[in-house]
Amino acid sequence: MIRTIVAIGLVLAGTALAGRAAQEEPVISVTEGDGRYAVAARFSVPESPALVREVLTDYAEIPRFMPDVRRSVIVQRTEQRVRVEQEAVAKYMMFSKKVHLLLDVEEGDQVIAFRDLCNRSFQRYDGSWTLRPEGGGTRIEYQLSAQPAFSVPGFVLRKLLNRDAVVMVERLRTEIRARSR
Repeated sequence: MIRTIVAIGLVLAGTALAGRAAQEEPVISVTEGDGRYAVAARFSVPESPALVREVLTDYAEIPRFMPDVRRSVIVQRTEQRVRVEQEAVAKYMMFSKKVHLLLDVEEGDQVIAFRDLCNRSFQRYDGSWTLRPEGGGTRIEYQLSAQPAFSVPGFVLRKLLNRDAVVMVERLRTEIRARSR
């Protein structure tokens, strides 16, 4: 009887900790140097790394849960690499810019790395998603380095990148949660 009570208590405590990890505010930063912008985000979800990876690599569905992404199409796939063509619209106040990317994505078990090959919208655009098991859930780290090929005031781009990172994290959390049901 005591073992059962202890086991139930441990399960409830684990569930509470996983729920708390999912509710933590994401840590997001945007920095700029020499026209290059670095975006970093770190957050946790109570779901497994496998489910998180499934959401991040479901390229065809990205426009459904990331509405600023208008198009996301796989153009080539090999065993661990994928080429994905994406179009998005970035909007901030009166600023609006159509963004085009041809991403070369390397899909590792814990790291999904990407870089733009076409250089139409960015002189440099590369980054990664790192997934780490954490207390029954997943710690997710996002890194992006971007240098736009278009002219935009730095303060506008920093605000846009920060806002979009916050929105991206929330939409990913929502999609991951929905798929776990």
